[in-house]
Amino acid sequence: MEDLFKEAADKMVIYNVRKSWLIIAKLYNEMTAKFGGTISMAFVLLALYEEEGVPVTKIAPRIGMEPNSLSRILKELESKGILERRKNHSDSRIVNIVLTEQGKKLRKYALKSVFNLEKNVKEDISENDLIGFFNVLEKIPSAINKIQEKVNQQRNK
Repeated sequence: MEDLFKEAADKMVIYNVRKSWLIIAKLYNEMTAKFGGTISMAFVLLALYEEEGVPVTKIAPRIGMEPNSLSRILKELESKGILERRKNHSDSRIVNIVLTEQGKKLRKYALKSVFNLEKNVKEDISENDLIGFFNVLEKIPSAINKIQEKVNQQRNK
């Protein structure tokens, strides 16, 4: 018997993006679980590369995360001794997030893991295919914005 859902889904852009992301997320979550972490925590570590720290307000936009989710992750990473909060020297209203020595070690591991996967993916994909892939990805937010506009219009009626 044919699986009509799979046949249709395999032709859908969003389904394939999601399927690929879930495979990537599973791999990274398995790797970060060794350290009691998650893929979201790893992305936070990757966003913290300035020695003097990063203002809290800059982290969420860097990794495409909602501020509420980020807040929970920062609290957890802080409780594990992976990062700390410090007042900005030039403006005491700003709080910078700074990696501890443990956090710097975990960040190196996260970077190595990300670049290793990146290298492996690029070994199997031609330059032309990568260009096409990125062209498609650049257009997805525009399609999503159109849907959001329609939803907002309907909500405001």
